[in-house]
Amino acid sequence: MNRYDLVLLGLIKEKERSGYDIMTEIKNRELDRWAKISTSTIYNRLTRLEKNGSIEGHAERDGNRPERTVYRILEKGSELLKKEVLRHLTGFNDDPRTLGYAFLYAVDPIDTIRVLEVHEKKLLEEISRLQKMIDDEPRPTLYPEGPFLNCMSRDHIMVELKYTRAAISILRDPQKSKKLGGYFYINFGSRDFNKNI
Repeated sequence: MNRYDLVLLGLIKEKERSGYDIMTEIKNRELDRWAKISTSTIYNRLTRLEKNGSIEGHAERDGNRPERTVYRILEKGSELLKKEVLRHLTGFNDDPRTLGYAFLYAVDPIDTIRVLEVHEKKLLEEISRLQKMIDDEPRPTLYPEGPFLNCMSRDHIMVELKYTRAAISILRDPQKSKKLGGYFYINFGSRDFNKNI
């Protein structure tokens, strides 16, 4: 299963929804930040989930509005969702940044610094936005520091900010920067990677 299905099944498990309802909820909850889901992907994945017996759709009409298909989760879908939630909680995700940092030697340091500085600015803006949401949330919350997911997102971004700044610092230092001569050299700073293993 992919993260799209996790989001779709999770929202349908919460309550029966149409494709349009799901799209609206994804935007309202900003779930598209974690799982960039287009409208066509939503409808495509709903069709696949229905074909594999995870969900079931039924036609509904609300007043004069056009008929729409509303989906409910089936036992197979609930089991799949449970399995994926647990897997996503404890597994390490593939992080494309790791590969980017691993191959820093392939890009001119000045270009890399420029890109990372733009990224640093975006991270600071996102931290500020999340902090405002945390501060504005009525208390008490289940997590003493505030809304759990917003606090967790802020803290993850703060860690990313720390390492973005560290990479900028390494790249700005001519002595350190010239030691980035191969894959993963940012770990050791040596041109002889094998000696450091």
